[in-house]
Amino acid sequence: MQPSNLSDNFEVLDPAQLKRIESVHKGFLYQHLYAVGCLLLAASSGVKDVLVELDEDIELSFDSGLRTYVQVKTRSLPIMPGDISGALERFKVIKSHHASGQRSGDAQFAIVANQELGKTLQSEVDQGKCPPELVYIYPGATAPRPYYLPPAWKNLEEAAQWCINQAEKLNFSVLSPAALIWKIAGLVTLASAGGEGASGHRFRTADLPELFEQLIVQLQDFPTPPQTYLPQQDEPTFISPNRVRIVCGLSGAGKTTWAANSALHSPETCAYYDVGDLPGPAIASSIVRELAYKYSNRDPEGIRKVLLPGASGFEAIRTFDRFLEQDGRSLLVVIDNAHRIPVANLRDLLNATRHIRFILLCQPHENIRELEALMTLQRENLKGWDLDTLAAVVHSAGAYGSPQALEQLRGCTGGLPLYVDSATRIALAEYGGSIDGLCSDLAEQANVVETAQEIILTRVYSGYDQATQDALAIISLSDVGLAHEEVIGLLAAGLKLSEKAAAATIRKIQATGTIEVFGAKTLKVHDAVRAIGLHHLELMDTEQVTAALVALKELLILALQKNRDTSRFSLLTRVFIRLGEIETLIGLSGEEQFYEMGISVDITSSLKNALDTSALNPQQAFWALDGLIFGSMRDGRYDEVPGPLSMMKQLVNTHGFEFREQIAWAMKRMMYAAELRDWRQVQDALDYASPKIPDDSHQRVLDYTHALALWKLKRHKQAEMLCMKVIEQYYEVLGITPAEVIGKNPDVLWEVIKRPPDVHEDLKHLADALELYAITRQAQGLKAPFARIHAMKFYNMTEAYDSLVRLGQDAADEFVEMKDYEGAKEVIEQHVLPVITHAGLVTRMVQVRSQYAVILALGGDHQSAVREMNRLTPYLAGLDEHQRKELANQAEYIEFLTLKNQNQRAKLSMGSVGRNELCPCGSDLKFKKCHGA
Repeated sequence: MQPSNLSDNFEVLDPAQLKRIESVHKGFLYQHLYAVGCLLLAASSGVKDVLVELDEDIELSFDSGLRTYVQVKTRSLPIMPGDISGALERFKVIKSHHASGQRSGDAQFAIVANQELGKTLQSEVDQGKCPPELVYIYPGATAPRPYYLPPAWKNLEEAAQWCINQAEKLNFSVLSPAALIWKIAGLVTLASAGGEGASGHRFRTADLPELFEQLIVQLQDFPTPPQTYLPQQDEPTFISPNRVRIVCGLSGAGKTTWAANSALHSPETCAYYDVGDLPGPAIASSIVRELAYKYSNRDPEGIRKVLLPGASGFEAIRTFDRFLEQDGRSLLVVIDNAHRIPVANLRDLLNATRHIRFILLCQPHENIRELEALMTLQRENLKGWDLDTLAAVVHSAGAYGSPQALEQLRGCTGGLPLYVDSATRIALAEYGGSIDGLCSDLAEQANVVETAQEIILTRVYSGYDQATQDALAIISLSDVGLAHEEVIGLLAAGLKLSEKAAAATIRKIQATGTIEVFGAKTLKVHDAVRAIGLHHLELMDTEQVTAALVALKELLILALQKNRDTSRFSLLTRVFIRLGEIETLIGLSGEEQFYEMGISVDITSSLKNALDTSALNPQQAFWALDGLIFGSMRDGRYDEVPGPLSMMKQLVNTHGFEFREQIAWAMKRMMYAAELRDWRQVQDALDYASPKIPDDSHQRVLDYTHALALWKLKRHKQAEMLCMKVIEQYYEVLGITPAEVIGKNPDVLWEVIKRPPDVHEDLKHLADALELYAITRQAQGLKAPFARIHAMKFYNMTEAYDSLVRLGQDAADEFVEMKDYEGAKEVIEQHVLPVITHAGLVTRMVQVRSQYAVILALGGDHQSAVREMNRLTPYLAGLDEHQRKELANQAEYIEFLTLKNQNQRAKLSMGSVGRNELCPCGSDLKFKKCHGA
């Protein structure tokens, strides 16, 4: 088993330093696994002692008096003389000590490497120029008989698998071979550091059977974790200075798997105990008997004192705790299903010990809330897999899905491993592997096969009383956190409760653990439970649900008016759709803000349905058509524009309307004509609209639309000049100059600008104009870097996240053109990726991260670039053809840059080589056709 790197989306100050650190630790782990291999071979090869990190990385002392010194090297290129010069000098000194009698016996030396020998070293070996007591061991070259060493491996995966295969030959069937080798690796690490696990960095072969037995005793009760364990988001560390810890999660959250996997890598003694349905008063005596049995072979007299006849369970565990403390041994006890133990019994068990440490694995339960309060503990939660890990799980199972569908799956399962696995199996069995198809049915509650989540949580849900079930269902209407007072209002409206009764209901459902609490009393039903709550909602009275939806709509609108919390836009739109408020939806369809937030709510079908049923008056129909065209144009679906545009024209001709409708139709006509490259139609639309403009505000919008059309018509200079005019006017409206924007963050700009009534619209339009100005300048071969940077600030101020991300990508590309890769990387890291995470713009995520990977490669960090592209591989099958091709092109470019860099490094390490000489890398090609190319 190998640790996953799928969830390492963290920020670091210096990625190059991180890369160096990773390389160092990979080298140490390879070396420690090689020492594990030596230990596994020791008994059968006459080795008396295995020593680590003394004069050499590994030293083997044989019964015959022979001593083998091993130097382990991990490199990314063939081994060159410079890689081993220090080791050879040290070997000479050690050899002289053996020759002079300062060290007894004969000495032999080995250099073990994960790469083949370079041309120079291989030539020395072939010509017999190496000392007879020195051997090189590399992949494909095994050690001669007297050495009794493991083979050299190419990488850590191969190293771990060899050790596992070797461990399978040991007669310890109760413990998985993977568990044994990782435990031994932990002890080797401890011994290398001079820890207490091995005296003087030494492992005696005679002690190995007992050592292996101890490791088995530590872990034999832990359930076997999966071969490849995938960590969850910000999951708790296993080792902690806290003596008592609570690790909490719903059934299916992977608590036991987390503990079992973590115990494999723990250097200290661990024990596992599942309380099951054990009576509370029996918990102490049952645990102490289990623990004492494991220690009985090592100290039977001490254990007899623990198990004195007549001693209560708590007295026995108190004695056992002192026994461990006096013996200098540490012990970590993992108690599974701890929520089933009555609080009084659990507290007495924990208070009876001072030295033993405990991890309590439990589900959300009132017992745990009480224990937290009594013992001032704070639970740690398992939060489920992040999107990258979930995508990898789905991909490895043979299923696929778009990034949006994968995010939807993560939302409805909470990312909890059992539920994700179950949903993936259903997608494979019932939907041809399509996560999109499964999620579509889950959203409509139309899936015909129950997931493990539904089976488990429905059973839990049905165990609640009717009032709790109804309350959870009502709160499940919201997929965002609601303030405590908002939840009270929602329950009061939906269930006709008083505020006092609603508050009591909230306290009651909080005790179930199905409600998550964030920050200052913000409440939300756990994602995995929410699907069950929404299903229950279908069984409730229609009037109750409608009353709750109306209350939810009103509180969302009120919150938006107060603090512009755009995270609630998507929910509010869905509420409008569910309530059938078509007129409101018509207004929203033309609002850019909803598209900027990356909201995936589809109001198009609602508008089309309203038009088809002729339920709209002429003005409503006009604006519904306007919204449809706006959405189509924004997404580049221009083939859908002619029909609605023609219908708009007919409505204008028939009903006349006021200037707003006339200008709106003219601007849509202008944009469509520009897309067709029809200059005459663009001019006709401009001539139609210009006389109808009532004020400067509308004129600026028309001028910007005209400039956008000119750009599409490739009249770049005219578009640039018109953009400049619009930009100057907006700066004047806001009361600032471009110079005042330089060096100021958005929060500072808010303090210095004027705030006209439509300030958000003015800021958004200014950002649009600045972006178009930069584009038109670039089309003429001119630069405008500040225009994009300033536009990003204004987009940020208006929370126009989609435009901000798009512009950030363009700005990064501009830095790349100037070969300022650090600047490009900074734009993506500081301004683009955080926005994608904050706003949940999953549709942009793959594109931005693949661009980021290319920038990393251009900047020389090829390893991180390849790693980032590997993390995107699971998304590939769910992308459309254009996106897959783009990703493939970027992967090929990164591979090209990586190979080019490797050739350059190899060329430098080879020193001066004639162009017509054979390349030192061993390829049998001339230097000029190999690394000298």
